[in-house]
Amino acid sequence: MRQHPIRDPFVPVVRCAADLLAVVPHTLGYWPADSLVLFAAGGGTAGACVRVDLPGRPSDQGLRAAFVAELADLVGHDVLSDRVFVIVYTTSAAGGRPVEVDGLLALVDEAARRAGRAVAGRWIVAGDRWWPADDPADVQDVAGIEDSAVNAALVASGSSYAAAPRLAMDHEYGALPAGTDRGAGRAAVRWAQAGGGAWHHLDRLVPALSVWAGVLAGVLGSPGDPVPAVLGHDDDLLGFLAASLTDPVLADLLLVACATDDLDGALAAAAMWAELCDDVDDPQAGAEGVPIGPTLAPAPARLPAVPRRPQAGADPGPGPAPLPGPDAGELVRLSRVLTGEWADAPHWPLLDTLYRVLQVLGWLLEPAGPGERTEDPGRDGADAALERAVLAGVLVELAQLNRFRARGSHTAHFVRRATALVPGHPSALRVLRLADARPVPLWARDRATAWHS
Repeated sequence: MRQHPIRDPFVPVVRCAADLLAVVPHTLGYWPADSLVLFAAGGGTAGACVRVDLPGRPSDQGLRAAFVAELADLVGHDVLSDRVFVIVYTTSAAGGRPVEVDGLLALVDEAARRAGRAVAGRWIVAGDRWWPADDPADVQDVAGIEDSAVNAALVASGSSYAAAPRLAMDHEYGALPAGTDRGAGRAAVRWAQAGGGAWHHLDRLVPALSVWAGVLAGVLGSPGDPVPAVLGHDDDLLGFLAASLTDPVLADLLLVACATDDLDGALAAAAMWAELCDDVDDPQAGAEGVPIGPTLAPAPARLPAVPRRPQAGADPGPGPAPLPGPDAGELVRLSRVLTGEWADAPHWPLLDTLYRVLQVLGWLLEPAGPGERTEDPGRDGADAALERAVLAGVLVELAQLNRFRARGSHTAHFVRRATALVPGHPSALRVLRLADARPVPLWARDRATAWHS
């Protein structure tokens, strides 16, 4: 007798406009405001969901052409899609059809044609009402989106979204338990003072990244909420982790080691990189005080030893990894990963674990919340500047991870936060240059290798 498969009642199936509109905030992580959202689809499945700020009213034809080109490029990166849905989130009056929205939709139509995609549907969401762009009289309540079958299925499967972008980005995976009072921020300042300017020495990078590897392995292997697993480490170790990210070389190597799940390969790339950098005799090659890469020169003897690498159980485990041999092939892979041109699938479980650890470090460094820093009157200006620099390093790493996830709004958010703390932050500005050069990493163009594939 033939067995008929039983559909899982909690698998979202988009059957109407309200269902599709319900997917958008779950995909972005928040309900958009004053935004243009392009939702690609093809082969019966959803594709990329792209959000950009609503443009002003550029009268310059060059600005209009640049906007169309940007949209076409973003939509065209999803090579498996053949059509695109368009949603404009605006504060315009319900049922109205303002001229600026008409003009915007015309630009989107042009971008879709340029990218070879058909526009399958267009809607406008304004406050608590929404309607089809081609039928402004058909005004419906946003509650219908929230009550849709797809929204119910997504919520039942554990998905959620924030009411505002900042909440979605800064507290995507929870928050510190109420009453948490830790000294990781003070420890981070101590480590930044002790190790400032020496993190990129290869004999310092190797044990530091080994400590990171131990922490990430423990958090990845812990059951349930990862926050307690992170907070289970002492403040000195957490401060060390946060302070190490003030060095862009270490931060890049950590990203690559997690993306490839290959610490040894990342260290071999670092050794090759160090040989090349040590041959460069140009003090103007990088920004002032920012290393252009690792160095083989021994770290200053005054530096304190790095904390012990966390180990499971009583087994002390292996000691610090030996200094690696240089490998040009690994350096090429490192470059491709950082630029988003790597053809393989990133190790998302390890990258997601890094994301969670970074968010906890950010909360510990800024317990009052973003934009509400409380300066300790007993701390001098140098300490306060180091606190800001350490937090900025954590935020830049979060920006990089969001770039890996092809989440441009999140990337820009963390870059803005970092540059608000440290104006002109070189590593934050480099993230923007990388994102501009390749808005969508190669792996994010394939649903089999993209984040949340």
